[in-house]
Amino acid sequence: MFHDTRPRGIRIPSHRETAEEWGEQVAALRAAPPGWSFLLGRLSSDGFLCHLDLNYHLDGEPVAVVQTSRPVPAGHWVGSLTTPQSQLATFLATSGRLDPRTHLAPPDGPPTPGEVLLHGVPVPVEVHHSQGCRSALVPLPPSQRGYAIVTAGAAHWATATDLALRPPPAAF
Repeated sequence: MFHDTRPRGIRIPSHRETAEEWGEQVAALRAAPPGWSFLLGRLSSDGFLCHLDLNYHLDGEPVAVVQTSRPVPAGHWVGSLTTPQSQLATFLATSGRLDPRTHLAPPDGPPTPGEVLLHGVPVPVEVHHSQGCRSALVPLPPSQRGYAIVTAGAAHWATATDLALRPPPAAF
């Protein structure tokens, strides 16, 4: 006989509830190719929703992540900060590109200049590279707090770096 050992009372908010809680625009692919699907990830700090991840998949394999992040309010005990390097390491681990014995994602070299399109407008970025994948921090317009981080395999980089800011319901 099997017993459910999951903690009681933990509930995953719906996409609509997440959209209402976020209340700001979300970075997303401007046009996801046919066959690409996504999973929505969220991270809160001291009860404040500070990161939304759109994890894109093709045939069940992770191909890109677009994270929208915003700073936690002043006075919170726990801050939250992600970087292109941390997102790249997470992407490598979740996509099976890392040796599970080491969990290391050494960079392939220093960051290189690049660009990400935001609503079709080029935004200069520093691109971090490791094991055939890339990651970059994208500053958001002054009208929105925070930043976005885009991470993808080199084969999908051009698609993953064509972004738009959308109201949450339209982004997911």
